[in-house]
Amino acid sequence: MIDVSESNTAIEQPVAQSTMMAYVRLEGFKCFLDETIPLAPLTILAGVNNSGKSSVIQALLLLKQTVETSGYEFPHGMVQSAIPALHMRPERWKISLNGPYVHIGNPHDIFCQWSEKDNITISFAVKNHPDKILKLTLLYDKNNYNYPHMQVENDEDFAELHKILRNIRIQYIGAMRTGPQLSYSVNNVPILKMSVGNMGEFTVHCLHEFGQGQTSIRALDYEPDGNGNDTESESRTLSYQTERWMNYLIPGIRFEYKKITESDALTMGISNNNKDTEYFRSTNVGFGITYCLPIVVAALMSIRGDILICENPESHLHPKAQSHLAVFLARVASAGIQVITETHSDHILDGIRVAVKRGIIKSSHVAINYFDRNYRLSCPEMDKDGRLSMWPEGFFDQINIDLGELM
Repeated sequence: MIDVSESNTAIEQPVAQSTMMAYVRLEGFKCFLDETIPLAPLTILAGVNNSGKSSVIQALLLLKQTVETSGYEFPHGMVQSAIPALHMRPERWKISLNGPYVHIGNPHDIFCQWSEKDNITISFAVKNHPDKILKLTLLYDKNNYNYPHMQVENDEDFAELHKILRNIRIQYIGAMRTGPQLSYSVNNVPILKMSVGNMGEFTVHCLHEFGQGQTSIRALDYEPDGNGNDTESESRTLSYQTERWMNYLIPGIRFEYKKITESDALTMGISNNNKDTEYFRSTNVGFGITYCLPIVVAALMSIRGDILICENPESHLHPKAQSHLAVFLARVASAGIQVITETHSDHILDGIRVAVKRGIIKSSHVAINYFDRNYRLSCPEMDKDGRLSMWPEGFFDQINIDLGELM
């Protein structure tokens, strides 16, 4: 088998620049008075607790939720759920703050307390049109902020933003994920049909339903094992690629998926291939496997131009597996899927630095955003050898601090 971690050649697949976000600017949003966060094919959000990392992700998810669930309201009260015809001008656009991707609360919960403006603006640009700013400006009424929705300031801005965002598929996997279960739900939600779910709750369903279908991005293929038993069609399936990549993270595992008769539930068995064991219930195996499995499946189900957002990918993983997962995410980003990850793991950071040095991803395709406890943003740059231009105080430095005290 070819060890993908040792590749010294950058993947030659073109990054899908057309829909890839170049930055997101937050004005009056939660802890940010006015901050521009650079985004790249692979973006790291790092920082101390309660410093704004999750707020950046919430803003991006609110954009996605806005496009998929927003409605407009006419004077007589009729509500529709799509962009109206030009001759049908709505009285106002209503943006829900609570939906399938993010549940923020009411306008008071997202309005920056030290802002002097009367609105909240989330704006961004895509890579191939960096000068074309797309805005979502929400009006904030300080005297009436208890309703779980807000109104947009400009209809034309919203229509343009809607047109761009409806062509971008965002997959989100949160920090709280579905761990080992005796059974897993079947996905009957149309809007999430090709999604592992925000908590990874539909991962087993995706593998059972689409496992024999072929993945769409050859650059993410893990090579066949070379024993002569793998045909190209077999090695291109979602099920095969998932198992091979999971073995790269956690060697020796394999999976089986079964539908429980006359029910909307599935079971997943996990076996140790190295020991040739029978399949165990996932509840007897541990959290690490089921916590990283949704990330791998979501990435392999993606197409170029998708955005994959994952929080704390390192959860419950051994340091070596964390480093390997970082290399995998670098491969995903190099294949044209924009990856945005929030992490507290120096192993994730160092794994990405190693991927840059090995040529798996270009240093210019990595953006590092570090937020300190005062919500200030630092952006260390990386060279082709994975070295950083600066090391802000509090930026993955606790190991050195502790070792310095022990010496």
